Amino acid sequence: MENENKELLEQEEVQEEVEVQEEQTELEVVEEPAETEVEEEYVGKEVTTSIRYDYRTMKYFNMYNAAVRRKVPLIYLIFGIVTFGLGIYMFLNTYLKAQKDPEISMTSTYFTVAIFAFFCFYFVKQALTFEKFVDKQITNHFNVHKVAKQNIRIREDKITLIPVNKPEEAFSYDWVQVTSIEEIDEFFFLYIGKSPLIIDKNPEMMVEGTYEQMLEIFEEKIEVKPYKRYNKKVVKTPITYVHQDDLEEDENSIETEVIEEVNEEETND
Repeated sequence: MENENKELLEQEEVQEEVEVQEEQTELEVVEEPAETEVEEEYVGKEVTTSIRYDYRTMKYFNMYNAAVRRKVPLIYLIFGIVTFGLGIYMFLNTYLKAQKDPEISMTSTYFTVAIFAFFCFYFVKQALTFEKFVDKQITNHFNVHKVAKQNIRIREDKITLIPVNKPEEAFSYDWVQVTSIEEIDEFFFLYIGKSPLIIDKNPEMMVEGTYEQMLEIFEEKIEVKPYKRYNKKVVKTPITYVHQDDLEEDENSIETEVIEEVNEEETND
């Protein structure tokens, strides 16, 4: 009996030791701190500007991209000159042959020359009125669409586009992805392949930081990126288009001012 009691006591002691060890292990697991990812704080240059994709922005970009980079008006003018030259050549060639051979008719030649003259007139007109054509296209666009607004955070390592109405949809580009920088008096155009990022040079568009700080960042990038500065006027005719959005904002601001004035008068009374 004594041996049996001893064995039972030993078994109970072993079980108690096991239970104590398990409790200590559980406590150790609970007390172990979880690993957390800590983002490194950015300490370089950083500014935030804003951009309105309004009539002004769209016209300057489209005129620069089409007229300066792609030289569309010049191509139209070249086509006009070529069709004019071909028309003159065909007329003179047939006319001289008709002088030697009276049986050669000039009727079909007149018809062909008229077609060349029409295309010549069309191409020259497109070249001379290209800016009006751009104005018409942009006006049609804003008859349907509203002005989009975007904040642009510019740092030394990347550029982040932040839609004003949907900041959660922000998207970033590393400066390595920028293939070239082009500049006019009013805007910077950062090209990522063929896609442009438009930066307004108007100091009033700055949200955080200063315009001078933004220029410092661009000066550093211009030294290591393909860069082109266009000094001539891109837009020749004044921009007089007024957005419906702006009119509504003006009306709302006027209504707010009137209400505030009325409230002030009532308070004074």
